[in-house]
Amino acid sequence: MFPTQRRVRRSRRQLLVIITLGLSAACVASACGLGREVAPASAATASPAGPAPQTAGVTSVSTPTPPSVSPSSPPEQHKVFLWTIFSPTATVHLLGSVHVASQAVYPLDSKIESAFDRADTLVLELPMDDASQLQAAQKLASAGTYPVGDSIDTHLKSEVSDLLQRRLTRRAATLDRVRSFRPWLVAVMLTLDEMQRLGYRSDLGIDIYFAERANNRKGFLALETVDEQVALFAGMTEGVQEGMLKETLIRLGDVEEDMKRALLFWRTGDTKAMDELLVAPLRKDYPDLYQSLFVERNRKMTAAIEGYLKSTGEYFVVVGAGHLVGPAGILELLRSKGYAPVQE
Repeated sequence: MFPTQRRVRRSRRQLLVIITLGLSAACVASACGLGREVAPASAATASPAGPAPQTAGVTSVSTPTPPSVSPSSPPEQHKVFLWTIFSPTATVHLLGSVHVASQAVYPLDSKIESAFDRADTLVLELPMDDASQLQAAQKLASAGTYPVGDSIDTHLKSEVSDLLQRRLTRRAATLDRVRSFRPWLVAVMLTLDEMQRLGYRSDLGIDIYFAERANNRKGFLALETVDEQVALFAGMTEGVQEGMLKETLIRLGDVEEDMKRALLFWRTGDTKAMDELLVAPLRKDYPDLYQSLFVERNRKMTAAIEGYLKSTGEYFVVVGAGHLVGPAGILELLRSKGYAPVQE
């Protein structure tokens, strides 16, 4: 294989890792039938949008609340993926999140827990209440479903269709199980299925953990809307979708290695390695997607963070780790505005 082909292959695989780690994994998991069980009262408040897709070969299960942190947990000595930014009137604690994680992530470093405890306001990418998550899941399911009369097999090259058929057969499923879904949704369904098999779950993600810890005891703000994140999926071209599905089918076995590396870099606060894993391949091979997934969103998030710094109080901001790193990451954007983020 030529070097250019190898880079593109890795970039497509990283695109899927980015989606499952850097976007609303909880919403996607719910749309795929892998999310937390939604309370009946919350479900009743949302408009029905038809049944959510079920992940091929996987039974949807209710999952427990992320583990509590022991107050006696010893502090870690290395850096973590947390920065503190000060202004004359406010403090922002900026935590890079891994949206799909495992029990091994907990307990969190005491520096992270202490920063959260001191904050008055929790800021997440999206609202994490059950009604908002259900709405997001329904909108993602709708965006990932073809109109009546259309189906995935009419959009795939024979090579990719054959790969999909073989994968489904190994999982004791048929094409009918995913026929109505767009390639990007099938790719994410398969990936989340594999992640769950390996012990990685969206309900163990860092953002959900802090949303549940806050439990109406802190103020809450969201950086983005459901519609804005759904548009990121819906805006993918057919070529990108098919490429993503193909590489998912070929390299699904690499998910375990990628997740181990991502969590290692997250635990040790290694921004350079996280950029190389998550963002740099996309920056090089898919500049348009890099622009929409990172550059534009990072600018908006930075503007919001700057607004917090110009107000009063103490904020705990949790965003996908990929948003913090690289030349267009939030940390560099804040530095360019004269702020001095301090890594904890």
